[in-house]
Amino acid sequence: MLREMHAPTIELEGARLRPLRASDAVALHDYLQDPAVTERTSYPTISMPWVESMIERSVNRWANGELAKWGLARGDDRLIGTCGFNDHSAAHRWAELAYDLAPACWGTGLMCRAVDAVLQWGFAQDRIDRAHAYVRVDNDPSIGLLQRIGFAREGRLRSYRVCRGVRHDFFVYGLLRAEWANDSA
Repeated sequence: MLREMHAPTIELEGARLRPLRASDAVALHDYLQDPAVTERTSYPTISMPWVESMIERSVNRWANGELAKWGLARGDDRLIGTCGFNDHSAAHRWAELAYDLAPACWGTGLMCRAVDAVLQWGFAQDRIDRAHAYVRVDNDPSIGLLQRIGFAREGRLRSYRVCRGVRHDFFVYGLLRAEWANDSA
C-alpha cells in the first residue's frame, strides 16, 4: 500500500529543492528550449503542454505516495532545474534518477549538490535500495557528475532510446544504498 507523501523542501548551499508547481512551467519551458540542455537527452521536442504534463505528473506522483522530481530554485524562488526520480518501483525498491539544469548554472557544482541531497533523502526514507540513471553515451557532463557522486557504470544499452527521431546508445549507472552508506561515512 502506498503512503501519502509530499515532497519536502531541502535546503542546499545556494539553492533549494522544493516541490514543483504549475507556476514553474514558464521557467522550465524557457531553459528546456535551449538545445544545449536537451541535445544529449531523450527529451522530446519541448512544448508548453509537455512541460505542464511533466510538472503535473510529478505533483500527482508525490500526492500518490510515489517518489518523483523536485524543482531546483535559487533565493528568488525562480526554477533553474529539476532533480529527483523519473520512475520508482516500490516492489523492487529502486528509483531512476534524472535531472536538468539551466545553462547559466552549469559548472557551479549546484547539480552535484542537488543529486547528493536527493540521494541522501531517498536512501534515508528506507524506500529504495538502489538508484540508477540512464545517460546517453555522449553526455560527458552527466557521466562525470554520476561518477563523482559514486555511481558505477553497469553497462551499455544499444539503441536504447530514440532522441528526436534518432536512435542512441545509453549507459546505465547504478548506486546501491550499501555503497552510498560507505561513501558518505
